[in-house]
Amino acid sequence: MKYYVDVSGRFLGGWDQDPPESSIEVAVPPEYADQIWLSSGWGPSASKAAQEESKWRDQQMPIAQQNVTAIDYGAKNIPGSAEEWKSYWLGLLGWTSDNHDFPDSSKRPVAPS
Repeated sequence: MKYYVDVSGRFLGGWDQDPPESSIEVAVPPEYADQIWLSSGWGPSASKAAQEESKWRDQQMPIAQQNVTAIDYGAKNIPGSAEEWKSYWLGLLGWTSDNHDFPDSSKRPVAPS
């Protein structure tokens, strides 16, 4: 089976024969259905980026909660205040597909420093 994209790089599918007109053959199918082929290689996949950002958020939320608790108990070696960590946690809570900046990793909530 051979795999094809259209001229804009969007995956069209796989055919054994008679691929769509004006299609371009690619060596392998995409890792994700919304993968884009560019002249220099594959482009980013929106679904993969969203998956990675959700994973990052899920890793960060307990850290923020733990830091709030530690500061409340008197820990002195944690940067930022409990209020800053609470604000960060709320930012993480809103870092979902409902946020218009999601999944742009450059616009993630920033942890207190």
